[in-house]
Amino acid sequence: MTSSTSNEPVSKKPKLTPTSIKVYYWNMAFWRADALRAALYLQGIPFDNVTDKTEMDELKAQKKVPFGAFPVMEIDGKILSQTQACATFVGKLGDMYPSNDDPFAQANCDEIINGCTDVTDTVSSTFRAEDKKSAREKLMDPKDGRLYMHLNGLNSVVCKDGSEFACGKDSELTVADLCVWRLYNWFYNGTIDHIPIDWIGTSFPNLKTIYDNVESNEKIQAFKKEYYPDKK
Repeated sequence: MTSSTSNEPVSKKPKLTPTSIKVYYWNMAFWRADALRAALYLQGIPFDNVTDKTEMDELKAQKKVPFGAFPVMEIDGKILSQTQACATFVGKLGDMYPSNDDPFAQANCDEIINGCTDVTDTVSSTFRAEDKKSAREKLMDPKDGRLYMHLNGLNSVVCKDGSEFACGKDSELTVADLCVWRLYNWFYNGTIDHIPIDWIGTSFPNLKTIYDNVESNEKIQAFKKEYYPDKK
């Protein structure tokens, strides 16, 4: 048995590039899917953006939606689900996932994406509340509000080196940045009633830093113009 003693960085490029990628999700700028779409777009990787309900229902009928929820990706006929897994996969196709020689940064990237899921699940828990205003005000309480806790936790695990990048300046723009960008926009665009649009930015400055940095990216603006021409 031989072992390598090379100090050369391990390549983070995939051995094989898929010939067919489909992203299944509704035509809406929600972070779970838009992080995938934007990352593929920014990396110049062709994909089919499947938003048609009939096609999504057909996928379900074929039992190709393992957890009963979207987004789902189809890669050369193989199904991949769960947001963090899909985002990590897409990031690894190019250079939007931390390098293999920095496993901590990779774990941090996954940590951030899963943090976005925690935030989303917490907000979603109020969708059927009879008194949404009261429920959401309780979640925002800095003392013991669950939403405040999750957003504060997310704010604490990004931009640790003081840069504008979620996983640090060495990793630059990753899929984690795109997840935070669209998650922030979910709060900032006024979609969620009873949560002031400026609350997330004033309370969690690192998240705002990431949002502003991604928004200023020319390719992101091109992505938005192509996929959401009628929206800001």
